[in-house]
Amino acid sequence: LFNNNIPKDSGSCPLFRSLETQILNAIPLDTCEWRRTFQRPTKHVRLEAFTQQFNVAALEKYKSGDWSILEHPILHIFVTECNDVDTYKGTIREEIDAWLKLLNSYGVSDWMILLVETLDMRKTKNFMPRTTVLDKIRLDFGTKNDDRCISVLNPAKFEQKSTESFRCLVQRIRFLMLTSYNRNIVKYEELIRSKREKRNHEGWDFRQYFFMQEDLALIFEKLELPTEALIQYDELDAMFSQFVTHTGLNEKQQWLSHFRRPLDAFHGICLSRPDKFEMREKIRNEDVSLLEYRNYLFERQAYLLLTSNDIPEIAKRLLSFLFSTLREVEFIKLEYQEGALCCWEFVCALEVLQLCEQAMEPNEVTCFQHCAPIWNLAKDKLYELGKLCGLLPGCTPTSEQLHIVVQLSSGIGDAPPDQQMFLQATPQLRERSPNRKPKKSAAQQLKEALGSNQAFQKLYLELAELAISTYKHVTRLRSARLVGLDLGKFYCALNEPHKAVGFFTDLLRELKAENWHTLSSQTLLELANCYRKMGDSLAYTKTCSSISCCLELETLVRTFYFDEFLKSLKTLKTTLSAQPSMENANFCVLEDHFRVVDIEVANQKPIIQDDHIVVHLKVESLYPREVVAENIKLCYELQAVPLELAMENVSLNASPSPVKVKESASRLKVSLQLIYKQDNRLHSASVSCDTPKSKQPVRRTSSTKRKLSPSVQADFTNFVQAENIALQPGINFIELKAKATRVGSWQFRQLCVSMSSLEFLSEQLPFAPPSFEISTKPASASLEFKTLTAGIVQLISLNVSGGSFIFPPDAKITLRCSKNLRIRQALDMVDAANSNDDSTFESQLQVPLLQLKSFEERSIPLEVLTDMPGRKVSKHHEHHIALTCPWSRTELPIAVDFQPAMEATCRLHTCGTQKFLQVIMKGLDAHLLLQQAKVKCDVPGVQLLDLNPTPQEPIEIYKSLTVTYLYEIQVEPLKTEHELPIVKVHFVIKYAPLSQPDVWRNYGCAFDLVDYTTLFKLQAQLEPNELCRLRTVCNLSLKITKVHENPYTDLMYEVLNDQNLWAVCGRSAGVVSMKDVDCHSISLDVMPLSTGFLPMPSIRLSKYTAGGKSKNDAHSKVHPFPPGQVYNSTKSMQIHVIASVAGDQ
Repeated sequence: LFNNNIPKDSGSCPLFRSLETQILNAIPLDTCEWRRTFQRPTKHVRLEAFTQQFNVAALEKYKSGDWSILEHPILHIFVTECNDVDTYKGTIREEIDAWLKLLNSYGVSDWMILLVETLDMRKTKNFMPRTTVLDKIRLDFGTKNDDRCISVLNPAKFEQKSTESFRCLVQRIRFLMLTSYNRNIVKYEELIRSKREKRNHEGWDFRQYFFMQEDLALIFEKLELPTEALIQYDELDAMFSQFVTHTGLNEKQQWLSHFRRPLDAFHGICLSRPDKFEMREKIRNEDVSLLEYRNYLFERQAYLLLTSNDIPEIAKRLLSFLFSTLREVEFIKLEYQEGALCCWEFVCALEVLQLCEQAMEPNEVTCFQHCAPIWNLAKDKLYELGKLCGLLPGCTPTSEQLHIVVQLSSGIGDAPPDQQMFLQATPQLRERSPNRKPKKSAAQQLKEALGSNQAFQKLYLELAELAISTYKHVTRLRSARLVGLDLGKFYCALNEPHKAVGFFTDLLRELKAENWHTLSSQTLLELANCYRKMGDSLAYTKTCSSISCCLELETLVRTFYFDEFLKSLKTLKTTLSAQPSMENANFCVLEDHFRVVDIEVANQKPIIQDDHIVVHLKVESLYPREVVAENIKLCYELQAVPLELAMENVSLNASPSPVKVKESASRLKVSLQLIYKQDNRLHSASVSCDTPKSKQPVRRTSSTKRKLSPSVQADFTNFVQAENIALQPGINFIELKAKATRVGSWQFRQLCVSMSSLEFLSEQLPFAPPSFEISTKPASASLEFKTLTAGIVQLISLNVSGGSFIFPPDAKITLRCSKNLRIRQALDMVDAANSNDDSTFESQLQVPLLQLKSFEERSIPLEVLTDMPGRKVSKHHEHHIALTCPWSRTELPIAVDFQPAMEATCRLHTCGTQKFLQVIMKGLDAHLLLQQAKVKCDVPGVQLLDLNPTPQEPIEIYKSLTVTYLYEIQVEPLKTEHELPIVKVHFVIKYAPLSQPDVWRNYGCAFDLVDYTTLFKLQAQLEPNELCRLRTVCNLSLKITKVHENPYTDLMYEVLNDQNLWAVCGRSAGVVSMKDVDCHSISLDVMPLSTGFLPMPSIRLSKYTAGGKSKNDAHSKVHPFPPGQVYNSTKSMQIHVIASVAGDQ
């Protein structure tokens, strides 16, 4: 809402009175756009106005510069009803001209001329005037401002026709008013600025400046611009604080004496005041105290914020308002009664909280964030008042304190009579249940609390609970725990320690989790006092133990509680129930009493089963004196790799310990920063924390993960221990032992120190505990060898590992060999030189294990010998040796592969009807000597003639060297191949290793001779034989002769010529029949393709079976003859080819 002065001429006053009501009611019906100057944002405002008679006194103030924008006329209107041009020229024009000259003399340019027209319908039908009065007015006065001259039909006479003209009139008035506002606000701001610049001049009064700038704020407020109005009040607030601060620095201001009144009345703020400008008039007319001025300023700011629906900002500003006001009171040294400022702060805090409670939604966190410290402040101020007035638990007010209560109650004042008027203008407040009783005002609640101990205690407990719940609601748990500390102390004063324990315990968890050691020590003292009053001997014993280990406390305090701990420990008789609560169990956190410095496994790795585990434990005792631990146990569990670490190892190729990963994630890197001046003096000290941007920010969450008692006791099935150990203050070295019973990979999990009925369990070890492995080492036996060669003596080693097996005195290992494999224990150098036979080799050998002890390893050399295979093998010659060990009932088969030292192959050769056997000896992996090669054939009618020369010395054979033996096969003519289809030939030769030339062994192999009879003879002749020229066709004659009778009648011949040497002209293959004939000749044409001595074209003779003779054989088939059945007599013949006559090459 805002006030506008619209002056009007006195001569036309009755006319304007008839239009005034309609115009003033129509102006605020719609909003209009206000385009401000200096590129300020455009606003939509709603205008309201009132009118008054033209007054020169207001213009005099405007001209002198002593004017207020709140009372200054915005728009001047001259109203006339003249419809006659002559009348206008006679009187009206002179009046308007005098009126405008008067306005111009005062520098006013915001005016408007309104012509109210009354039409005579009888005259207008017959005569239309050439020039109207409006035209004359615009011609005389509106040459540059024709929009300021406007006419309107009189609504009283022409109600239906005047609607459009009246609407235009209202729009023009709004526009001219906003234009005037732009001009006047800019000028008024310059006036304020010049007034502010004179603040250091003599006689300058802040109160005058205050009202001047507040008038501007009220204008913005009436224009429904609360944000713009709030800026003005904020500037006044900051300026006043600056003045008061400078006054404390010996800059005197005379006007401050108006605010130096003693604080006899210390009313708090009232946000439900019926007349919100009551204090404004009081400030204008008489002196007010600093608190009253500050209350009014904050109330105005709160009202504007409430209008903007920004209630959280009110709560946000309250604490800074209270603290800055207290500082100003201290600066100007006001006189006030003790407790007065506490009452003022309490009432202010409760007033804002009641407003926020009516406006807040339960899920709105922003407002709760600002309300939580206000609840805490109200609780603290009430406690100070209770302490001053003797209202604390266990106190009775004295007469002097009762007098203080009376004085404070009178200074607090009463609440306004109507508390709902201020709130009716705020529709954003939540509706309450009609059955819910309205809360009492802040002043009434404080008076009732100061009236009796019971009311004080009730209100204090209510405020404390509200502060705690609000802090928890906004997740500020540290602050909630600190409020709980005050509440716990209050319950202790009420002699209700069982209610205080919960608050102290929650705070202790928080402090320990964040390493506030000194504060946690003080909290432990409070807890010990509570447990002592409650008679909880177990909890009191545990708390005394923790206090005695607090290094932050004095030695006398620690020693006293250490004695209390020992005394209570002797009389403590308690056992754990089936499901004990963690607060009543006899478990204690080991980290509060001892520090694990190091854990080291003294055994060599790995640890053998049934051996003793020895662990060196390094522990620091925090007790002030010696304590005796009845038992110290360190349990270990099977090591399991977590899934997260396994995935991290795969992705990042790293293996951090889980404890270190957790520690690095929970602890922040905090460093101390010292800032020095230029003269090397210390300027400031700060603590900085560098957190990587990739990580999440620090969250104010609960610290209940840090338990006062261990949450989980590990499995102590497997542990190392020591008994009756005296622990001295400081570092202690303890040796823990246990028998290794189970096999596996283990890791230490938890440490337990037992004292009487208490057990101190570690939450987690402070570092990655060492892991160790317990393994049972079974006895084992194995054969060690390299590549073995058959036919000669080979060395192998029998490796026996005793492990944890206890051997009997007559323990033996039996080695049983497969067929043709023999074994013996290795001979020494002398026995090996004297041993010339293989009689000492056996197929089964017993090796005694003399005086073999556990965990002893022994290697026993052995020798093996196997016969060489008689035929060529594609793979190694495989044998097996089965071990029978005393620690096992089953045999252990071990595969042993041998490579032959040499191999023998044979070939059958033909020369006409003669047959020759070629035996080829090929050396492989040994250097041998050969002699006495013999061939035997037991088939009657077959003789083998040795064609080899008699050697004088043995023949050496080694790898990649071949030795050939040749024998002629003679078969009696009467013994046909049908009678002797297979002739078995045995080849035997003696060999000896080069290292033992005296040890000769026999090597034999059998060959089977088949298809050894010559059936056909093949002859080829080239004509002309002597004059064979290049690229000249020659005749190739083939002659096939049957040598022995055979069932093969159809033969197929093929000329397999080399394409680079010969070319066959015509068919190169054909079929001939040898039925009833002994010889057959074929003639072919061939042509040599190269000069020189060319081999005869190769000819192949095959068995031919014609197809179509039966249903099963539809196709002809060709089968080759074995090499011994066809003899080609001209196979090695060469033909001399000369060049042609033309010289072709």
